[in-house]
Amino acid sequence: MFGKKNSKEEIGLAESLEHSDETIQVSSSENPSEDHAEILSDDLDASPQVETKTDIAERLEVLTAPVITKPSILSQGIEFEGTIKSSGALIISGRIVGDISAGVITIEEEGIVDGHIKADALTIKGNVLGAIYCRELTVGPNAHVAADSHFDTIEVQRGGKISGMLNKS
Repeated sequence: MFGKKNSKEEIGLAESLEHSDETIQVSSSENPSEDHAEILSDDLDASPQVETKTDIAERLEVLTAPVITKPSILSQGIEFEGTIKSSGALIISGRIVGDISAGVITIEEEGIVDGHIKADALTIKGNVLGAIYCRELTVGPNAHVAADSHFDTIEVQRGGKISGMLNKS
């Protein structure tokens, strides 16, 4: 492969196949018909492993579990009352009355939240009433915050207004 004549590579499959003692040996030559791969094993059981439907279903569930890569957006004009929970990012431009829990939360200038907010990182550019629990709190230049705030670090930009108890964790 890739210009090497009769080269051999060993690729460990311990992680992907969950068999610690299996490898694949790949041989290649200039003639594609002579290329081959074989599974080598130090200890193969005499009896083959039979996988049950439950085992397969569990593996499929893990492989197909949703991975949140894009932020959830509550746009301007949306009014929501209730509890919001997310492990990912959340951008709020609408009005929320209720509790919010997410990894990263950004409340845009048009955004209004009246409730308890829990996040790793919280950026407020709009209005918040209630209580805040986060690691990193950033209050933007046009923000109005009237909340008891619990945080590890805080940044209040010039023009940002914050009132209530400020508690550094």
